[in-house]
Order: sequence, then C-alpha cells, then structure tokens
Amino acid sequence: MSNEAIAQQFLELADLTDFVGDNPFKSRAYRQAAQVLESLQTPIETLAENGVDALAALPGIGEAIAEKILAYLRTGTIPKREELLQKVPAGVLEVMAVPGIGAKTARMLYEQLGVHDLASLRAALMSGAVDRLPHFSPSKRERLLRLVELKHKSQRRTPLGLALPRGRDLLQAIQALDGAKQAMLCGSARRMQEDVGDLDYLVASDAPQTVVEAFVRLPAVAEVYAQGISRAQVFLKDGMQVDLKIVPPERWGGGMLYLTGSRAHSIRLRQRAIERGLKLNEYGVWRGTECLADDTEEAVYAALGLPYIPPPLREDTGEIEAAEQGRLPTLVTLGDIRGDLQSHSHWSDGLDTLETMAQAADALGYEYLAITDHAHQFASREAFEQRRRAIEQLNQRTGGRPYLINAVEVNILPDGSLHAPEWMLRAAEFVLAGVHEAHGQPPTEMTARLIRALEHPAVDALAHSTGRRYGKRPPNDADWEQVFERARVLGKAIEINGYPTRMDPPTPIARLLLQSGAWVCLGTDAHAARDLQAMELAVGLAQRAWATSERILNTRPLKALLQWLNERRQRG
Repeated sequence: MSNEAIAQQFLELADLTDFVGDNPFKSRAYRQAAQVLESLQTPIETLAENGVDALAALPGIGEAIAEKILAYLRTGTIPKREELLQKVPAGVLEVMAVPGIGAKTARMLYEQLGVHDLASLRAALMSGAVDRLPHFSPSKRERLLRLVELKHKSQRRTPLGLALPRGRDLLQAIQALDGAKQAMLCGSARRMQEDVGDLDYLVASDAPQTVVEAFVRLPAVAEVYAQGISRAQVFLKDGMQVDLKIVPPERWGGGMLYLTGSRAHSIRLRQRAIERGLKLNEYGVWRGTECLADDTEEAVYAALGLPYIPPPLREDTGEIEAAEQGRLPTLVTLGDIRGDLQSHSHWSDGLDTLETMAQAADALGYEYLAITDHAHQFASREAFEQRRRAIEQLNQRTGGRPYLINAVEVNILPDGSLHAPEWMLRAAEFVLAGVHEAHGQPPTEMTARLIRALEHPAVDALAHSTGRRYGKRPPNDADWEQVFERARVLGKAIEINGYPTRMDPPTPIARLLLQSGAWVCLGTDAHAARDLQAMELAVGLAQRAWATSERILNTRPLKALLQWLNERRQRG
C-alpha cells in the first residue's frame, strides 16, 4: 500500500465533504492529513501495526483520522468516503480535480446543469450552457475548456518514438532545476512500451517544494493540473500529461522502482515483500520502521531475494519467476548492434542519398547498412543496375566502412506472390518482403499470404510483420505461431521494426517470435538519415520480447552476416 494512495483518499474525502457542505474544519483536517501522509517515508502499515495511538502521534493526525486510516488498511475503503459517495456521483471528484473548480462551483454545475463527470463538464463548456451561471465569465469558460480538453487528449496514447524525444528534452530542463540532484524519465517510457499515456519523472532532492515550484514554471508547461509538496501534474503545450514525483536522495532506488512500474509488476513485488514480513513502498523495503534497502534498484530487488530485473521485462509476464530460478535473459543492447537491416534512399521513397545514409551509419559505428529501396519503384532493370553500381562505387571509396548492402524491400501481394521480377530478387544481396496493401485480410488468408512469401527462395526476411501504423491502421491478424514456425524451419528471419509509428510486431507477438526460435533482424525502416536513430526503439521492443543477441542477425559482424546470407541462399 502506498502512502501516496492513502493521501489521495483523504484529499478526495475533503473534496466530498466540501461538496455536501459539511463542516469546513473537517475538510481542512483531511487535507492536512493528506499532506502528512504524502511526505511520510515509513510505510503507513508499519505505524498502523502499533494501533491508533501510534498513528495519532503523527502531526496533524488525530484519533478520528487514525481510525479512518486503520479502516482503509483493513478494508480498502474509508467508511465516511463511501457514505458521501452515496450522496454524490463519483465523477464529481474528477470535476473538482480541475483547477479553478472548487466544491461550490462543482455543486452549482451539478445541480443546475447535471454536470457529474468530465465528459458532461466538457459538453457544458462546449455548448456554452455554463454562460448563464453566475461568475462564469467567457475567459473562465475558455480556460476550463482548455484544461478539460488537455485532460481528454492526455487519455490518448502517444507512440514511444514520438514521446521519447520530448521526454528527454524535458528531462534536461528538470535536471537543471534548483534543488534537483538527480532526475530520471520513468514509467512506460523507461520500460520501452510501444506507446505511453504520460511522462513520469522522478527527482531526488532535499528541497522538494523548491523543485515543484520551479518545475511548474518551466516554459514547456501550459497548465498546472495538480501540485503538492513533493509531486505535480501538468500539461505541456503539446498536450502531453507529465507527472513529477520527488524523493529524498537516499531513497532514489525505491523511487525508481515505484515510478517505473508496471503496476502489475509492482503488485507482485509488494506481495513478495509481505510474504517475507517486509513492506515495499516508494521509498524502499522496510522491516518495521527500519529501511533495509532504498538507494538503488539492485538493493531493493536484493532485499526481496531477487536479482535486478531490467525495466523492459517488468510486466508480470514471467519475469519474477525467471528471476527466482536464475533464468533472466541477458538482453540484447544497442551496443550489440553492428548494422541496420532496413533503410531507404533517394533511389525509392527515401529523402537522402546513399552517401548521406552511409555517413549517418558510420557516425553510429555501424559495420553495415542494408539499403532496402522498394523493388516496385525501380522503373527498369537499368535503374536497379545504376543503384547497384552506385553502391559498389561508394563501398570502394569508403573501403566498405560501413558496407552498404545492395538490398530491396518487396511488396507481398494479396495472394502471397511478390511484386518484383525474379532477376531483381536473385540479384539483391538481401531481400525483405512486407505487406504494404490489402491490410485486414481474414487471419487464415493473411497467414497463408505471409507463409507463401516466406517460402519464396529469394526472401531472406519478413518485414514489419503485422503492418500496424499508429493512428492509421491496427495490426493485421494471423496465426503468428504458424508463421514464425515456418520461418524457423526455412531458416529465415522476422524483422522487429523500430520506425516510430510502427514498432512492429507488438510486444505479445514479438514475444511469440522470440519463443519460436526463428531468426530475428532489427530494422529502423529509415527513410532519412536521422531515422537511423530509431534502432533504439527496435532494440527496446526486442528487449520487451526477452531477446538476447544470439538469434539477432545484426548483432553479427559483417563477415558472419554475409556468410549467413550466402548459406541461406544456397539452401534456397
């Protein structure tokens, strides 16, 4: 149980108390109790073990509030809060959380306009119905509508490839705040989840209020939605929601583990702590009032009898059991990658020349780069030969550092045949096949389509297997176990694609891929030199699939990769 979670219960109890018009001294006491609980490092359950008197000894916590804390720890509810929720729609709490809407305004909106949640508030603001209420000026309506729209937009998820650059830019600004000793981007971004709902930051500081006040004044912040002693929730000018949490420097490890999640992983760890007579919260692992581990994540895991579990695995999908049994994989890293196996140049739909792409690959330390221009965009055999000669000449000039692979990406037609002449497929050093049209076929048809493409002797790998594009189309459905097993038997590879709006296949399907034992290749699908940076996303997705370097083609040096391609071609 998080101290912060109980603090939130008392904040909501205070809002409900004000809404029904109860004694204002009560709501003030509830808010004071929430502040105490939010800043308390010792797990509240530990103090509660010594009864009402131990809790009531805390500043701002009297006997009545201590009884409510005990009730919550026993049952998961505060009886008074549940009693008030019988009189007030639960959604009113969302309305009162909007800055600028206090209890009196929320009650007026409810009684006169039927506003009972954020959706009905948004409708009342958009229709102008609030204009007839007292003290609702046009400027107030516009500001509230902006806040509600930001909250509404924040419920949409953003592809990691778009969120991560924004998150890192903001991280630099947070690191520079007065009082901030350390800062980290946590949450789903740290776990390399394919999309994120918000950005979560952890800061270590001995002056939390100073950091919070400086944070909410950052130029990127458009609106402050919530602000406390050691936390804040804001919206950036681009609509992204950002949550800030501050812990003392000595509690850094506990805070990292808490804010990184996932929720399911954290619940399992808390259960594990309880089984061992311990408590785990956002500040570390505790035995009674003694903190056993708090400064590093490694120490926190060790106190729970586990080795360190990398963030991409923290989804409660078997990682805790694997850790117990010493079976955690040594995950592939960005440093293991020797080259990129999907990129496009100006010879098809890419923006940059071969030279520019080669220079960008060299800057990344790559040994090779596959130039997989689209096969159907070569107007003639001579056009393909011109590009082949250009690649050879560039390789000669650079000494093959990096070596450009003369490759193509070929479209898989609806019946599984390939949209390219046989001579081109035989001439290319590396052939990727991918679906670019007729998405959404029934699963049986899509399965047969992909398998037929894989069975073509010239095809080396299947590109962006599910075909998903964020904001454009969902993943295609197929019998992925059957597709991956066929690839394994044929000795062919399946791509994990890191292009920011793809990140394909999704984690559950990527996990099936790694479990199948098929070869894997990582590609950025770069259409410009800058896109090669997306290899970080491909690696992150591979890590979420529990990938090690052994079955990933582009962890191999150039000589070994070319040998693999040659041997595969000989097998047909």
